[in-house]
Amino acid sequence: MGLTSINLPAPPQANLIHMKPWQSDQLRRALELRRASLVGELERDVERVRDERFTEVSQAELARDSEELREIDAAWRRIGDGTYGLCTDCGAEIGFERLHAEPEAARCIDCQARHEKTYRT
Repeated sequence: MGLTSINLPAPPQANLIHMKPWQSDQLRRALELRRASLVGELERDVERVRDERFTEVSQAELARDSEELREIDAAWRRIGDGTYGLCTDCGAEIGFERLHAEPEAARCIDCQARHEKTYRT
C-alpha cells in the first residue's frame, strides 16, 4: 500500500470554531495542499531508499516530514470531531492568524511556547 492510498475521511463542512466560512475553507485547503505535498516528498524518499541514495540528512528529512504528516492527519481528526481551532492543552481558541501560519497547530501560542520550553531537545 502506497502513501497515496492513505485517505482520510472528508471532514464535515460546518464552519470551524468561531471562524467565517472563508477562513474555514482556507484552512482546510491549506491542510489538503500541505498533506499532498508531504505525501509526494515521502514517496520520493522511499524511492531514494530503494536506490540506496539515502543519507543521514535524508533520514532526518524523512523523520521531519513523517511527523508533519502525523500532525496534519491529527488536525483532520480534530476538524472531524469539532475540536479544530481549540488548544489541546488549555482549551482556549487558537487564533486564525496562528492557524493560517501553521494549519496543523494543536496548541495556542502560550501553550506551544511552554511545550517547547519543557520538551526542548
